[in-house]
Amino acid sequence: MIDPKKVCLYIPNGLSSFKQKLFNRISEKVGITSRGDVKKVASLPDDVLPLVGCSPELTETIAGWRKSNRRWAYWDRGYQNRVFATHLPRGENGGMYRFHINGFQLGKIKDVPVDRWHSDLAKIRKAGGIWSSMSTDGLPWRKNGRHIVIAAPTRTYCRFHRCESWIADTIDALARVTDRQLIIRDKESKRPLQWDLDVAHCLVTHASIAAVESVILGCPVFVHPDSAAALVGETDLQKIEYPVYPDREPWLSSLAYSQFSESELLDGTLWRLLA
Repeated sequence: MIDPKKVCLYIPNGLSSFKQKLFNRISEKVGITSRGDVKKVASLPDDVLPLVGCSPELTETIAGWRKSNRRWAYWDRGYQNRVFATHLPRGENGGMYRFHINGFQLGKIKDVPVDRWHSDLAKIRKAGGIWSSMSTDGLPWRKNGRHIVIAAPTRTYCRFHRCESWIADTIDALARVTDRQLIIRDKESKRPLQWDLDVAHCLVTHASIAAVESVILGCPVFVHPDSAAALVGETDLQKIEYPVYPDREPWLSSLAYSQFSESELLDGTLWRLLA
């Protein structure tokens, strides 16, 4: 169990009113906060756990932590049952947030029960339509598709992960190995992801949560190794004509044990389960 008194929450400058209020509520449950002070976070003693998000000003600091094996935690919007930027049924009461130690997303399948995933699934099924019949393995895999969907990262994401040329590099790499039509979509697209994935061969992205949603929707993915979807997809574009269609329930259960509601952030459930 993590002692929240030994956690330092980094609060970026320039937050929206909604995000500022969220950060303020969480800051009341941790021992230390750093409001835009990168040097303070970088110089924390080893027994204090830095809790950071997608803040480009921290890129160098995080790279140093990864190199030195310093323990740190990352948080962002959840994998599903989110409130914003999702193509799955929306969550409730602020939705879910993902938390990981020493990584940006889920990096391995965990030995965890299915209870949290089944609870999340019940919430998804309530939306009705195609969701009402979704199994514990997600929607059925779609095979024999035609085009390739490319989910482009945002500018902030590219700055944070140092992948500014990812779109150009990916299009060039795909042109060398396939003649399939490419459909590029950005995060702000108003077009439902399901529309683009209909009869799609696969989705390609760096580590957008669109990849997680794509797998749940039954469309295979090709992603960067940092993506949680790498555990159920491919990372080598040379294999673009040969997607994989693995069993997803252990992965979905692992995702569920890596995301938490705001109430779980505040009542201690997060600190008890985060590992």
